[in-house]
Amino acid sequence: MAWEQGRAVVENLIKTGLLERVPPNLTSAQSLVDVAETHLASALTLADTDTVLAYDALHGANRKALTAILLAQGLRPTRAGGHIALYDAVLAQLDPPLGRDLAAYHRVRRARNAGDYREKHDAVADDVRADHPGCRKIVDIAKRVIGQMPPF
Repeated sequence: MAWEQGRAVVENLIKTGLLERVPPNLTSAQSLVDVAETHLASALTLADTDTVLAYDALHGANRKALTAILLAQGLRPTRAGGHIALYDAVLAQLDPPLGRDLAAYHRVRRARNAGDYREKHDAVADDVRADHPGCRKIVDIAKRVIGQMPPF
């Protein structure tokens, strides 16, 4: 049975070259979730000493978790689609009811970008710790839905 929620959005992302079809791969999807778990732990370890790298880890966890969801369905973002198409495809398929649990994605992406592209990174260790639970939700969503959503 096909996953109908968000189908039009995902089909449009494929049509416009922002997503592409690949063979569904549950093993690789689970591997990405495992790496996302490691990134979450690393972010907390780095929070007090290197907030820029801690935000890289949080963003990596989020990105890998969402990529895992799509990979299990036989989808992946293209270079043109990047992190935005990834988020848009998952959000379209899971909201409602899980959209608000993806809220940390863009905030963490912006904080990570600030560390990469600005002279001064304003985030402090408490910011990393405050964003961590939202990223935990994203990884937990991936763990719940991988294998539950059929190939696209």
